[in-house]
Amino acid sequence: MTDQTKPILSVRDLHTWFSVDAKEVFAKRALLKAVDGVSFDIKRGETFGLVGESGCGKTTVGRTVVRLYRPHSGQIFFDGVDISKLEGRALMTYRRRMQMIFQDPYASLDPRMTVEDIIAEPLKLQGVKKLERRLRVRELIGRVGLKADHLNRYPHEFSGGQRQRIGIARALATKPDFIVCDEPISALDVSIQAQVINMLEEMQEEMGIAFLFISHDLSMVSHISHRVGVMYLGHLVEMADMRELYEHHLHPYTTALMSAVPIADPDKAAATKRIVLQGDVPTPINPPSGCPFRTRCSHCTERCASEMPKMKEVSPGHFLACHVMENA
Repeated sequence: MTDQTKPILSVRDLHTWFSVDAKEVFAKRALLKAVDGVSFDIKRGETFGLVGESGCGKTTVGRTVVRLYRPHSGQIFFDGVDISKLEGRALMTYRRRMQMIFQDPYASLDPRMTVEDIIAEPLKLQGVKKLERRLRVRELIGRVGLKADHLNRYPHEFSGGQRQRIGIARALATKPDFIVCDEPISALDVSIQAQVINMLEEMQEEMGIAFLFISHDLSMVSHISHRVGVMYLGHLVEMADMRELYEHHLHPYTTALMSAVPIADPDKAAATKRIVLQGDVPTPINPPSGCPFRTRCSHCTERCASEMPKMKEVSPGHFLACHVMENA
């Protein structure tokens, strides 16, 4: 019997680096440190939200934990087994239990394949027999709110919301335990976003799926997530339960992000001061010394420039990486 108290995914000190061409003439190839020492757990049936500015490394985290990218170092424990170095057939065993919903429903579906072939492809790769594939595909197309007569059509015949539903059906085909949702609604109309989110929540409740929900939309993350991690320049800077993070955020970067969330109440919105960060996000090829956020932080001290802050538990379940705010 599966132990529901153990996390389905445990990431430990994950580094994902890429070799890129250096700008300087005669220079060696440089390392782009997209993810640089990230650790977190995701429990069974839980949604862990991952937020941050574009380029912070959150999508790279998602692609690395499902092994679309090979990590430079660190460990990825899926259901207790370190899959960070698995290859070939050994990795294929776990791929069936891990899936991904991609951000762009226009680019993530093969325009030459019918909807039936798209949804059935993961099952075909896993060696599922044709009759079983057909029955599973017909079950899934109804589950995501589409009709059986859509199966013989091609992606260009559908709206963005319908295409994302096809992508969700494909992700569910192998009955996974864990799905990475990489900004699954950012390319959709606002009227469609709520439908997709509600569908994901219903499937999680019914099937017990764990989600890594990657987004830059803090209001949507607060709606769907149980816990939230905030990323900056390849590092996690704060992590806590959703309500704790939104009501008692501590890191200056998290505070700036929260100040940008729209507030429906005009009086509260007028009383809320928007924090505008100065400067640009540093390059992950040549990150600053010490704290990665120090070049844009109004609370920066000399210690911040010389020493990288470690993630510490400042209250039960609330983790923070900040020299200044850890005793606040």
